[in-house]
Amino acid sequence: MKYVLTLLGALFMALSLHAQKLHVLFVIENEDSKFGLPQLRNEADMLQILDIVKWGLDYKMEVMHLSKQKFTAIDLQQAIDSLPTGAKDIVVVYYAGYGLPPSHNKGFFANWKLRDNPAKGLLVDEVAGWLETKQKAQKLHLGLILSEYSAQSIHSSQRVPDTLGTSIAYRQQVVQKLFLGQCGIVKMGSSLPYEPSWVNKNHSASLFTESLVRAFERMLMPLDSSALKHVSFQQFHAYSSSYLKRYFNNIPISQTPVLEIRSCKDSTSSIIIESQPDSVAAPIKIVGGLLNSLAQNKDTLQRHQIKQQLAAYFTPNATVRVVRWYGMNRIPKPKEYALETYFDTIHLPSKNPGTQEIIPNMMYLHIGKIVTDNPHSNQPLIKQLSVSETWGNVSH
Repeated sequence: MKYVLTLLGALFMALSLHAQKLHVLFVIENEDSKFGLPQLRNEADMLQILDIVKWGLDYKMEVMHLSKQKFTAIDLQQAIDSLPTGAKDIVVVYYAGYGLPPSHNKGFFANWKLRDNPAKGLLVDEVAGWLETKQKAQKLHLGLILSEYSAQSIHSSQRVPDTLGTSIAYRQQVVQKLFLGQCGIVKMGSSLPYEPSWVNKNHSASLFTESLVRAFERMLMPLDSSALKHVSFQQFHAYSSSYLKRYFNNIPISQTPVLEIRSCKDSTSSIIIESQPDSVAAPIKIVGGLLNSLAQNKDTLQRHQIKQQLAAYFTPNATVRVVRWYGMNRIPKPKEYALETYFDTIHLPSKNPGTQEIIPNMMYLHIGKIVTDNPHSNQPLIKQLSVSETWGNVSH
């Protein structure tokens, strides 16, 4: 009897060791107190998705965190390399922190700001390479890398409504097709490198991660079984992009999520981004987003990089004409600034001329008018910009 029990125990251990697993690695910046609550929300939102994935695949889920003391690229690589993965396992790496511009302008993903390289950051392609090494050794089915570059805040009372089907009968089929039907490395980023990613101050949520939750819920409840053939990471990306776009309404801010899929079957890679607006609208959206980002950001390194990105859209002697609104009150006369002066002061507190109250941050700004140096050029530079700043407790 004792021999039988020992044999059963050994068999159970062997099966446990070879059971398919969902490995989750959270790489979350937790030193900035301003983003403490959104980071907790980000992790909770991701676990909401991954708990359903675990159930749908009948996989064992193991969750790891890169600690504050080991928030480096070296420690991240060691953590990935040491994961005891099998041929059918899935690894999800979720990064939430600051995004840094890639060293080459053609990159679609911002670098991850880690402790051992705070100026240049870690390339997302390097993380993908560590996962590909496992895959080539037949120790990984799917690697999913999610980059949430939430570093800026915006006031938005709007919560995007859900568009759901009526049946939950297809949930397991959706999960299995999405995660088992795709093999390779999938990368999803909250925004292009030159754009900020945004957090909704009103309910402490990173908009990209929240849009992933809404998109996943929508996919889990299709209208009927015919929708199952469309289940893919491309559909996941399209749904989340749609939700994200509806958060901003008419605010002159852009946030363009990115998807890259590198299939294990033929080693091909495909990049999917939301279609860009025309040449006139694109600079307004991008410049508006970067200016709003510069107004909110207090980090010296981040501000320097944002100013470098902005400078590429202006002539060296450009000026900015500013109208400020405090609630329903406008200061009597617009002010005009040299471009560099405006960049250096946009984040500073302002005094409400009516109440003498010191307001620490503007809420957001709108671009009113741009005058370019050569309207007939494909990439004209801005020589005069008019903006309207909103200060005070006003929700959009």
